[in-house]
Amino acid sequence: MDSEIALFWLKIVQQHPELEGRIYHVEHFGTPGDLAQQLSELIVSGEKYATCGALDEYWHEGMTIPTAGYLTIVLDGHEKPVAAIETTQVSLRRFRDVDAIFAAAEGEGDKSLAYWRQAHQTFFEASQQAIDKTFSEDMWLVCEYFRLLEREETKTAPI
Repeated sequence: MDSEIALFWLKIVQQHPELEGRIYHVEHFGTPGDLAQQLSELIVSGEKYATCGALDEYWHEGMTIPTAGYLTIVLDGHEKPVAAIETTQVSLRRFRDVDAIFAAAEGEGDKSLAYWRQAHQTFFEASQQAIDKTFSEDMWLVCEYFRLLEREETKTAPI
């Protein structure tokens, strides 16, 4: 697995020599498996160019809050590298303050704010419970826009 990621990063650096020596992070979006697969496909297609996470979860996991220039190798539902993205903008917003523009940039479902709210409330109810927190419309989210740097051209089998 690590060698696959290293080879993928090498390919990216060959296409973008200005990235040589930069630190990158490796992660899947959503939860492993089907959701990670769906979200990675949206990223690879260019339909998804935003994401968010609960600030409480960043703190709980000791994760770095991204800033502009943050580089990520995106893993699919099989934990294979399929894309490299660069964060372009980050803001903190309460769940209730996420707008239709951000919801559409997330690229999920019908791209409406109503869909975004329903899907993300369900997701955050479970993820907050896992860290002994409770979902609230007042909870803070790390809202991130990113650009697709490179994508893997090969397709993986469905999960």
